[in-house]
Amino acid sequence: MKELVYMNGQHMPTPIEQALEIDKDGCTTAKKLYRWLELDETHYSRWVLSNITENPFAEEGTDYSPLMAKSRKGVMGRPTNDYRLSAAFAKKLAMTAKSERGEQARIYFLMCEQALSKVAEAQRKFDLERAKGIAVRKSLTEVILLSGENERMHGHAYATYTDAVYKAALGSSAKQLREERGLDRKDDLREHLTADELAKVSRVEHMVGSLLEAGFDYDGVKAVLADYNGRRLSLSA
Repeated sequence: MKELVYMNGQHMPTPIEQALEIDKDGCTTAKKLYRWLELDETHYSRWVLSNITENPFAEEGTDYSPLMAKSRKGVMGRPTNDYRLSAAFAKKLAMTAKSERGEQARIYFLMCEQALSKVAEAQRKFDLERAKGIAVRKSLTEVILLSGENERMHGHAYATYTDAVYKAALGSSAKQLREERGLDRKDDLREHLTADELAKVSRVEHMVGSLLEAGFDYDGVKAVLADYNGRRLSLSA
């Protein structure tokens, strides 16, 4: 499971990575992990054998590698009883540890999984509403073209109706929404709406399209939207 956090393009250590003392190269050591797990110090060598060196699911050079002792001249000598562990492998060992800290690690990763599940569901809902919104918007654009409103409004119908839709659905014009959310004109406003906001906009656009097809002009549509907005505000009060 991925739980990487980025800030300004740089990986920021997660809480579990900080606890396991994961370094900038994405590694920790067996002794650091063992100390964090608060296991019996006298069982360290046995733990290393069963969890690292004789673990059939651990690969030397990828998951772990022996730490070598340095001589006074800086020359690498014999292997120590410590091992360099990849972050992924250290997290795996933490989750499988039979200790209170191991249980804390399991709970942590379960919460991460639940959070990611919510994010994925929110994205799925957004994508669905975005796709529906594109179809509704295209339909409204075609209705405006066929109604002759754009000619009557000297080419300003699309922008005028767009603002009317946003005000009725979200209480602010497109320009106001951009300012509130710190967006430039080149930014696609709808990409910065929530799934619920997209659904509200689509409902209003569908209603406006139906009114235009029924022969309403802008003044008539505006009156209906004013009533709709009034009812929306009273329900949210």
